[in-house]
Amino acid sequence: MPKGKNRNAKGQGSFTRNDNGTVTYRKGVGFKADGNRKTLTVTAATEAACIKLMKQKEAEWLNEKRRTQISESDNVEELCQRHLEFQIQNGELKPKSIDRREDTIRNQIGKYQIGKMQIQAITPADVENHISTLIKTGLSVSTIKKCLDVLNAGYEWAVVRSELSYNPVLQIKRSITKRLSKLENKAAADADVIVLSVEEEEAFYKETQKRNVNNGKYKYAGGLYGALLLHTGMRTGEMISLQWKDYDAENGLLTINKSTSMSRNRKAKGEAGTKYVAIQGSTKNQKARVIKLSDDALIDMKRIREVKPGRPDELICRTKTGRQYTATMLEHCMGTIYKHTGFLSQVSGLHILRRTFATRMYENGADVKEIAAYIGDLESTTMQYYIAARKKVVVGDEVRQFVPLPGSRGSGGEQDKKGDAPAANRSTSE
Repeated sequence: MPKGKNRNAKGQGSFTRNDNGTVTYRKGVGFKADGNRKTLTVTAATEAACIKLMKQKEAEWLNEKRRTQISESDNVEELCQRHLEFQIQNGELKPKSIDRREDTIRNQIGKYQIGKMQIQAITPADVENHISTLIKTGLSVSTIKKCLDVLNAGYEWAVVRSELSYNPVLQIKRSITKRLSKLENKAAADADVIVLSVEEEEAFYKETQKRNVNNGKYKYAGGLYGALLLHTGMRTGEMISLQWKDYDAENGLLTINKSTSMSRNRKAKGEAGTKYVAIQGSTKNQKARVIKLSDDALIDMKRIREVKPGRPDELICRTKTGRQYTATMLEHCMGTIYKHTGFLSQVSGLHILRRTFATRMYENGADVKEIAAYIGDLESTTMQYYIAARKKVVVGDEVRQFVPLPGSRGSGGEQDKKGDAPAANRSTSE
């Protein structure tokens, strides 16, 4: 074949002779899931060899297409799963988000009647009935909203691919969202954000510092890390990613520029494979920050270094064997501390330490913008999810919720002094 391009028969692609004597064969084979044309390309010594390679590549492409193609016999769970596979293949989701979506498909869709229904048979009424069923089970509003989003995204994906003619979720999504939002409305006595009270904070910190009588070592392996979370407001993933080179002891600065999360190991084979792997990435808001540590946080860092000294590239939060601490390990440790401290059942998880830190800064007069910058979040999110602006007090057997007089917030403010109950009678949970 002479040098240059030779057009094959219609629908059979074209051959191009390359400078090095090889032949490149290009052939259109239809459309991709995103609507763009799909073209396959192979290069070999001859046209015959190219045709052979192209047949192999076409077969692989068709198999992949069939795997994600929707049929009328597919049910809703299969639709959502195929959409998730498409997102994974195209790198649209982070590993942790993939895990959450898998859980939603399995637990809030696959285990219910709607998950087994054929996708063509679903009506807006079916979606509404499913949401009503989830509400009756007592699931959180955020969990139900995730389910609604997964259903809507799956159907929308099928419509864009022209494999379905309409999306039954979209028609009622707005009304369902309003309905779910009403469920989040709080009564006058409900706390907006659950944080540790000043008394609880002191008790928690005291418990983290306890040592064993027989050997003088700290009683809790992760206790010092819990204290550091309380005094910095960091996310757990940010803290367990810290290396000693991120800590400037001389100037009391800490650089937070990465975060670690655990996700399912999809490459594991058999029971012997590791079920979860650590995934390190950027911080949640994609912004690194350098924070000035408080005196309490500096003491925490000093004590951690005494127990776990290390080279600049070594992790600050690591186990006795040198492995990286995980959020699950810390949750178990903090749960034990909460129990030994006698906290109420509302006090759980690690995020309450971050919320407590933000609330305490707010009570001490810090601006929301300053708090958001320090903990690495948006101002709106910080105010809505991390700052407890209402105070809870106990008067006899009655719990009352009040908003302090603006300008007098803080543990020593006028509202605290003139409130319905003295500080000693306050509930142990705000």
